[in-house]
Amino acid sequence: MMNNVEGIWKKRIVEYNQELQKYLKYMFNDHLLFVLIFALGGAAFTYNQWVKTLEPTFPAPLIMSVALGLLLAWSPVYTFLREADAVFLLPLEERLSGYFRKCIWISFMFQSYIQLLVLAALMPMYVAVSGNSFRSFFPLLGLVLVMKIWNLFVRWFMLRFQEREAHLTDSLVRFLLNGTLLFLVLSGADLWMTLIVAVLMLGYAFYFHQATKGKNLKWDLLINLEEQRMLIFYRIANMFTDVPKLKGKVHRRKWLDWLVKAPFSQASTYRYLYLRSLVRTSEYSGLYIRLTLIGVLLIYSNPSFIFSILTAMVFLYLTAFQMIPLFKRFDYKIWVLIYPVSRELKTSSFQKIMSQSMMIQALVFSLPLFIRGEWLPGLITLLAGLTFSIFFSQFYLAQRLKKMEETLF
Repeated sequence: MMNNVEGIWKKRIVEYNQELQKYLKYMFNDHLLFVLIFALGGAAFTYNQWVKTLEPTFPAPLIMSVALGLLLAWSPVYTFLREADAVFLLPLEERLSGYFRKCIWISFMFQSYIQLLVLAALMPMYVAVSGNSFRSFFPLLGLVLVMKIWNLFVRWFMLRFQEREAHLTDSLVRFLLNGTLLFLVLSGADLWMTLIVAVLMLGYAFYFHQATKGKNLKWDLLINLEEQRMLIFYRIANMFTDVPKLKGKVHRRKWLDWLVKAPFSQASTYRYLYLRSLVRTSEYSGLYIRLTLIGVLLIYSNPSFIFSILTAMVFLYLTAFQMIPLFKRFDYKIWVLIYPVSRELKTSSFQKIMSQSMMIQALVFSLPLFIRGEWLPGLITLLAGLTFSIFFSQFYLAQRLKKMEETLF
């Protein structure tokens, strides 16, 4: 029986890795890697310049404790369960303790990379304010990783409770305990205060370990959480390639009907379909709005003109590139294939929708500069964005759509 459980674990890990690799090769392509390297380089330079301006009174320990506390409190346990497991693995529940213990540790391995990156990003700010050296990074990393293990085990204990309120309360309590302990350590508080919080954390974990000993696993909850976790990944992957397992949500949005009105003519067929899909489907409208807002906030918060125009170009590219899968949304709909319109109309309509969407976004990206009274930089950013939108839709997008059409037929 133990061999069967071990076999299930190995098979699930292999299938999970294969599923990730299948989509990651599309997500981290040459274009995106170039943009990410460029964006990270610009962000690192801006961050480094900002760190040099910090005063000793800047609340770096508080900011770090809040950021790391939130990240630690977010500690999902990857169980790799599927819907059928509620039937076929339920009789083996008592023998699955080793399986779920491995789930906790592999969750730790995945999430420890995130902890490492965030702590490394926050360290320059902490060093500049506290006067400590970067050698304190490794002791802090060790503390954060131990706290991550504590969070994962407490989270696993709490998954034996079905009530949503219990989970929310637990997340809040763990965030407060995490943040408090980190703040005391980072601010150099007395050792006895740190030990009191550490003892409280151990007592909290011990209490729920004892309280859940007689409780059965909540299979429906575990399976639902795993499905939600994979759904998030599929939604991200769907920005780069088609994901058959993803079912997007469609919203009525009656208040935007004026935007999707089109003349009653064959020439408006695909324009109507694509525009309506862009407005009503959450994966595309949400993507467009999120990236636009992030770009606006970055441009508004940084006074550098070079940073503003580069940010505008990067976010225009990111938005347009991730909206390309919308082109194939109707490829397998029979009622669309029998429309008495040419395939060229489909391509030209999509190019026009993309070009107009990018132009609107370019206009929005120039608004923060106009609001600050920087008329010339704002005008240059707007013209650069409009030019980039035209070139992207007429040249790069045209080639991509041609290859996608050849693949389909």
